[in-house]
Formats: sequence, structure tokens, C-alpha cells
Amino acid sequence: MNIELARTFLEVVAAGSLAGAAERLHVTHSTVTMRIKSLEDILRRKVLNRNRSGVTMTAAGAQFHPYAETLVRTWQMTRRQLSLASGYESILSVGADTSLWDDLMFDWACQTREERPEIALRCESGTSDQLIERLFHGWLDFCVVYEVKSRGGFVSEPLFNDQIIYLTSEQREVKGHWDPEYVEVEWDEGIRDQIVRHWGDVDETPGVWVDNKALGIRFMERFGGSILVPKRCYDKGNLPIQLYELEGQPLLDRQVYIMYPEEYRRNPSKKLGIDTVKEGILGLL
Repeated sequence: MNIELARTFLEVVAAGSLAGAAERLHVTHSTVTMRIKSLEDILRRKVLNRNRSGVTMTAAGAQFHPYAETLVRTWQMTRRQLSLASGYESILSVGADTSLWDDLMFDWACQTREERPEIALRCESGTSDQLIERLFHGWLDFCVVYEVKSRGGFVSEPLFNDQIIYLTSEQREVKGHWDPEYVEVEWDEGIRDQIVRHWGDVDETPGVWVDNKALGIRFMERFGGSILVPKRCYDKGNLPIQLYELEGQPLLDRQVYIMYPEEYRRNPSKKLGIDTVKEGILGLL
């Protein structure tokens, strides 16, 4: 079977539509349609139901789905290993939440390159959902994320609690129910729930809203104010400006997980073993 047929099927399922899959694969809508028809001709089964709201898998499609994942994952791993340039023994494909690449995972990657120069690194950033889909499709050996999904053949383990702390640009006390200079970061649902629980559901509009911590800190450099950031950055002095803890405020819990295929633990080959990966990351906290 043409691997692209299986890959296209997986992308259609993940995107929920033929048009969405075409965009993700950078091909035309008609190409996706043709590939799905070819796949169904080979399998002699209809794998997708098409309707106005999108596409869903048929019973045969659901049965084929794990085999398609295995086909694509095995092909990607084989292609990467066989295309290695001289001097490298293996490629390690790593995914991590964008905010973790700001410091922790970047430091881990640098340390790994220095200690294991025979391993080529392929680094990806994104949201938890994006990286987990990449992992499921065989593009990543493991990913470090804030949210997990369960699926047979994959393992998710708690790695560490990335606590969030309330910091200000000047030493001061709480200003009341709302800080007009607050720089609001777009956190995941778990952190948003804790914010509401500790400080209430505030309807005030922040002066600045950002989708990541690094951008928020840049605004703090320019305008000052207050912000929520990972406590590890504050403890290690990794912030580019002097910030102060707002005393009496709670720490918010945010669990970091590592996800990987079961086969990675059973057969890491010439790559880093998963326990070595975990020890390396935790050793940098």
C-alpha cells in the first residue's frame, strides 16, 4: 500500500474534513478525495462517511485506523534512520510545548547535543494537542506537554509540577480585586479554573493579553505591571528583568507530562533511553 494513502486517511480523521486534511498536507482537495477513493478500492471497504458537518470513520475505518498509524509511524522512523548523514547514529525527534522551549527544553537539547553528538535532534514546538497528534502519527519519539490523551500503545507519565507564581515589576502589596497593569497570558483550562477559584471571575479587560509567557515578559519590560509565570523561571533567575513575588498569593499547579510509544521503552535502539531523557530534563530544574 502507498504510505501516502494511510497518511491522508489519518489527516482526514484528525482534521475532521477533506478540506482540512488538504490544507494540512499542502495538496488540493481533489488529491485528498482521490487518495481516499484509492484506499477504499484497495481495502474494498468504505472507510469514511461524508456529510455536511464533515467526515467520520465507518466501522471499517475505525478498524483500519490503528494499522494506518503503525504503517505511517514505521515508515517515518525507517526513512529517517536510512537517510542519516555520516557521523550520526540516529535521529531523536522531540516535541515540547512552545513555552518549555524558552528555557528548560532548550537547555536539555543543548546538553544532549554536547553529551551525545552522534545523535541528531529534530525539535518541534506547538500545543499539547498538536504535539500529541504528531506523536500518534509517528513524527515524534516523545513529547513533553501539559495535557495528555490516552491511546493504546502509548505511555504518558507525570514528569514534574510546573507551578505558576504571581510576579510584579515592583515590590508592593496587592492592589485589590484587579490590577489594571496586569498582563494576561492565555493559559490552559486547568490554570484558568485555578485563577477563578483563587481570585474570582473578573470581568475587567486587561491592558495587554498575550498567548505566551515570553511575549508577556517583553511587555513587562516596556510597561511594567504584573504577570503569572512558571516559578522555576523565577527561582533560577532566567527572566530578563527583575520581578518580585507578590506575597500572600497562592501558587498554581500545572502538571507536565512526557508521552512516548511503548516500543520506545522496549527498543530505544541507538537513541537515548526514556529514563535517560527524563533524568536529563529533571536534572535541569
